[in-house]
Amino acid sequence: MNQSVDLPMVDSQPRVRRSTYIANHLRNMIFTGALKPGDRLPTEEQLCKHFGVSRTTLRESVQMLRVSGLLDVTPGRGSFIRLPDPGVLMKDLALLGQYSTMDKEDVAALRVLLEVEMVRLACEASAEKKKILQSYVISRQGNAEEIEETERQWHMAIAEVAGNSLSKTMLEALLSMQKVDRLKRFEDADEIMRTMGVQIRLNSAINEGDKNMAVRVISSYLGSVAPQLQN
Repeated sequence: MNQSVDLPMVDSQPRVRRSTYIANHLRNMIFTGALKPGDRLPTEEQLCKHFGVSRTTLRESVQMLRVSGLLDVTPGRGSFIRLPDPGVLMKDLALLGQYSTMDKEDVAALRVLLEVEMVRLACEASAEKKKILQSYVISRQGNAEEIEETERQWHMAIAEVAGNSLSKTMLEALLSMQKVDRLKRFEDADEIMRTMGVQIRLNSAINEGDKNMAVRVISSYLGSVAPQLQN
């Protein structure tokens, strides 16, 4: 049976809303390892007494942690610490990136860092794994949305071949952030033809295990399209 954990003393005069302060306090305990996945929090009554707040305030704090994916609340059993699903966090980040003032240049730069390492790792993969890349070479057929989706799947296939699940999740979020600008790119027939050429060259380099060539191709490609994704 899970035992509830002891909580340290807290600041009696926080500078933010009490519910936010409590949520941040518990969140910090999770991130520092003081609270671990599977730990059960004290009862609502105990928490209210510990923090000196009403049930309403405490429930607001608990809801913040639930929304963050850091807490599971099971009626009759209690509240248990959990780690959030990275995929859910990245989807939230992607949504934020599309509708906020997040710097597009920073997003593009992070893509370069991720994908350069991905193509290196993909070069080391087995020939059998690499076969999937050929399935996602775009064509001049279809509209911009269909072409953008195929090209996106190609990048994700490279990430799959590379074998780093966290990098794959991050790349998916970054591509989602750039979706609107990516769609505009593939309304241009010349851009479609150029991208097809890049895919063929990069797939060839990866299949041959030529890391230097693969890095040059992906770096040049991402560098050339970056201005179009920052407008």
